[in-house]
Amino acid sequence: MSDPKSGISDVRHDDDESLLTTLGRRRFLSGGAVAGSIAVAGCLDGEPTDEDPDSEDADGDESGDGDADIEDGDADGGDEDDEYETLEDELVAVIDAYVEAASEGDTDAVDDVVHSLNPLNPAEWEEDGWEFQGGDDDEVGDYETELLTEDGTIDDIFELEAAEFWFAEVNLEDEIGGEQIAMVEIEEADGTETQDTAVWVFVPEDGEWRVLFQGVRDETPEDPESVFEPEIIDEDDAVVEEIDWEFDQEMGDGDDGEDDLGLFEDLEWAQVTLTDVPGIDADAVRIESTIEDSSFEFTEGWSGAWANVGLHAEGDQIVVTVVENGDETVVHREHFRPDSE
Repeated sequence: MSDPKSGISDVRHDDDESLLTTLGRRRFLSGGAVAGSIAVAGCLDGEPTDEDPDSEDADGDESGDGDADIEDGDADGGDEDDEYETLEDELVAVIDAYVEAASEGDTDAVDDVVHSLNPLNPAEWEEDGWEFQGGDDDEVGDYETELLTEDGTIDDIFELEAAEFWFAEVNLEDEIGGEQIAMVEIEEADGTETQDTAVWVFVPEDGEWRVLFQGVRDETPEDPESVFEPEIIDEDDAVVEEIDWEFDQEMGDGDDGEDDLGLFEDLEWAQVTLTDVPGIDADAVRIESTIEDSSFEFTEGWSGAWANVGLHAEGDQIVVTVVENGDETVVHREHFRPDSE
């Protein structure tokens, strides 16, 4: 299965018969977490309140089922602030547990903190035959977190990119419409001019907060061409051998392989093939579509590799960047204009 909106792409070398799974880092911050390459040092206002009996929500559970619910706090503003800070601490603890488990490649531990409706649970993907690539205990990075809302809605979830795709077969209103929904924004402080930002959605299950979904805000411009940069064509085929704009990715949601639900009917694709005989040295090659934001990176042995890139239906541009000794150089940038195809 391959989906540009999820950041999951098909990547294969000519001499590799197995399908490799790559999670697009820019598409989902959780993609990095699932790949085990990120961790969170939670930075929320307020001190942790673990094991503090005064911080427990003794009377905020209206449903009586043990699920966290702080919507109706005391009239006293101080009590409401305490409850708000307690919620922050609880959610950050879940985030920390998630990314620590992901960095260690422990899918069982990830499974412990994700909601049963989470479509990106790596433990379930493994059961379906996909390979999980852990982070080899990568060093914890620095992140800033902000509680966006403690009273989110189903509509808020669907404002995140790819949410409609991943929950196409689930009626969230029926499943969690009566539950409290909290949303946290996580920003990676990576020391560069660009920062990865994602929104994590939390819903209580069995009395504990669980990760339901991780996505990014839909910031697609109304006119994709308005943000296009000038084309750069690798005319010497030093890195890029070919881009097949007519590539038709075979995808389906049914047992027969057909797209029974119409989930993929609006998806556009291109297949990018890298040259067998590189004209330049590179430690890594990154391929991305800047509007649809489908991206992945080849490191060792990138020559002869190919990948299927998701494109935004209203226009996109494919950018191929080489990395050598830490320096990045764009070697190919080509526009996708559906009206001219």
